[in-house]
Amino acid sequence: MWHAAPASLVTLLLFLLLSQVDAGPITADGGTPFVSKPTARRPLGRKVDEARVQRVFDSLSTREKAAQLVLAYPQIGKSTPVEVGGVLFVGASLKNVAAAKQRISSSLARAKVPPFFAVDMEGGPTNRLKSLKALREMPTARELATLDDAEVMAWGKKVGEAMRAIGLNLNLAPVFDMAESGHMADNRRSFGGDPEVVVAKATAYSRGLLEAGVVPIGKHYPGYGSLSGDSDHALVTAEWKEAEVKKHIAPFERAHEVLGGVMLANVIYSAYGPRPAIVTSALVEKTHAHEWLAVTDDISIKLLADAIGGTSEQVLEESFLAGNDLLLTTAPPDWDKGLDYIGVLTRLAERDPVAMEKLDAACHRVLRLKDRMKLLDGL
Repeated sequence: MWHAAPASLVTLLLFLLLSQVDAGPITADGGTPFVSKPTARRPLGRKVDEARVQRVFDSLSTREKAAQLVLAYPQIGKSTPVEVGGVLFVGASLKNVAAAKQRISSSLARAKVPPFFAVDMEGGPTNRLKSLKALREMPTARELATLDDAEVMAWGKKVGEAMRAIGLNLNLAPVFDMAESGHMADNRRSFGGDPEVVVAKATAYSRGLLEAGVVPIGKHYPGYGSLSGDSDHALVTAEWKEAEVKKHIAPFERAHEVLGGVMLANVIYSAYGPRPAIVTSALVEKTHAHEWLAVTDDISIKLLADAIGGTSEQVLEESFLAGNDLLLTTAPPDWDKGLDYIGVLTRLAERDPVAMEKLDAACHRVLRLKDRMKLLDGL
């Protein structure tokens, strides 16, 4: 997944535009009050209320179900309904914490179903909350790997408490990639190449997040390993045999109870075919054995369309049909120069009974995790 602020001119212009939406300090004398939807402490230990999930599901139209599968950059419109299942904060969008709180409060007020509010908070170079003094010096994953498990858990809890105070409830972290060298090691985003260290430290960090009521999403499933390329900027292929893929999956599976889901890599695993993992159903479907949400890496990256020999719309459709539950995009859902993510999924489901079945199943999985987090309470 991305590890720096978006670099393209288009994204920069979008951010500048979005920074004017719902911005400004939150005051007690006439400003918009911050309204959060507190999540359950230790949410993955909370039993799902299946009747409530079904009641919410039955209240949704096909379009509203499709919207629950979209995890997107904050929308541009500041008064229109918030349909998406999750709102994603990236780049400098958390530099002004007061504005982020207000945006979350506003989004909650305009949403029929409370969204996930997500960020990738790993530490080191991927520190979205460095504007907060308490987290300014958060170590990298490689540095965390040298600490005791209790210290790593304490960092996880500190991050989780800070996220909760803002209104964020989903962390696209920690990294489970086993990497002694290559891209993940060079950026110090990996805990290392020893599976025992990776499992221990990633689990400890996840437990800290959960103590604070934030759900971790492990990445980059099935494993980036020591690959040297950056899948945000180039097609990366793991020429691994199936046994090697399984070896990299093992840390995720050993930590299954502390994860709400996994993010799939935009990497090609040759043992499973010539296309990236997010559109490879044989890999995506493995994640559902653990009741995880399958989350894509950024599907707005143009090289993915090149990888499948199609369009960005086809990347969206095929990622959904492969079984992913949350389709992540760094483009706002209502950007007039972007893709109509919700509309594409809605039309696909309405014309294809198989797609409708997949939509219903994915929407149920999203709602079940939201129920464990207390997001459906009162609905």
